[in-house]
Amino acid sequence: MAHETIVLGCLQNQTEENRVAVIAGRSVGGAVQRNLAKRRLRSAYQHFQSALRQGNDIVLIARKPILEKDYQIFLAELKSLLEQAGLMKANVR
Repeated sequence: MAHETIVLGCLQNQTEENRVAVIAGRSVGGAVQRNLAKRRLRSAYQHFQSALRQGNDIVLIARKPILEKDYQIFLAELKSLLEQAGLMKANVR
């Protein structure tokens, strides 16, 4: 699933917890910009970590607009992708 700033991929795994990979390719920018993009993705993921179903492998790929987006808008986009993927627990807001 994709959004303007994030691409999300997920697959069930055989463990009791989620495993997460955060990727920012060269299209995002230089090393400093890629590291910033990955830090933003990790921070946003941690915001929703307790509200996620367990037992999934999750890949979060940063796209270039992630560097310019307001953090609150970025959080809403990530939440939307997690809900579309069916990773959010029921009755979580």
